[in-house]
Amino acid sequence: MRILLATLLLTFVTWSAHASGGMNCEASDKSVRLTVDAGISRGLGASFFSFKGELDILAPGAPKDFRKVTFGRDHLTHHWLDGRNLKLRIYRERPDEPHGSVEIVIEAWPRKDEAFDYRGGYALTIFDIPKPGAEGKMTTLKGRITCSAE
Repeated sequence: MRILLATLLLTFVTWSAHASGGMNCEASDKSVRLTVDAGISRGLGASFFSFKGELDILAPGAPKDFRKVTFGRDHLTHHWLDGRNLKLRIYRERPDEPHGSVEIVIEAWPRKDEAFDYRGGYALTIFDIPKPGAEGKMTTLKGRITCSAE
């Protein structure tokens, strides 16, 4: 009986390990420092779970409240990972008035002969209305990003 229980436990642990993987991306340049991490289920839909991210905007002129932004699962509005490409859209609005938002679009492709190593770019769009009644200002920053998926 003990052998049967041990075998079942080992089978479950091994199956669980193959049933999910992970993904992370990093960008660090003169404009931003960005990291995102997620767990990814294998199989139908390859859904992302336990998503989190951190963004530090280093570029001058960024609104103070957007200089450091954290992201959770609710901010991942689009994701795609199919072996040929990785695409993420992350969006977060300012919680108070006046309106403002940050949006990050990440697109990356696997390096030749490196199935789990991705290279690509990010586009960060910052929309800010500095005070009620003022004109909105949009700023876009772009750069390179590296990602890995297992």
